[in-house]
Amino acid sequence: MEKDKMGQYIAQCRKRRGMNQKELAGLLHVTEQAVSRWERGVGYPEITLLISLAQALHVSVVERRKRGCSRRWNIR
Repeated sequence: MEKDKMGQYIAQCRKRRGMNQKELAGLLHVTEQAVSRWERGVGYPEITLLISLAQALHVSVVERRKRGCSRRWNIR
C-alpha cells in the first residue's frame, strides 16, 4: 500500500474511533510524531505494530483490495 493511502486510512480509522493522535500513540507506546508521520504518508508503522494498530483501530488485519488501495493489512 502506498504510504499516503495507508496514512489516510489510519487517520480515518482513528477519527472514527474518536481518538486523537496522542491517544493512539499511547496505546501503541510510540510518539505522537510517529503517528503524525504515518498519517502524513512520511513513513509506515513498524511491522511489529500492525496487529496492535489494527486492534486499537478496531479493524481486521486481513487485506482487502479496493480500487488499488488496501483497506486492511495482511498478516496471514
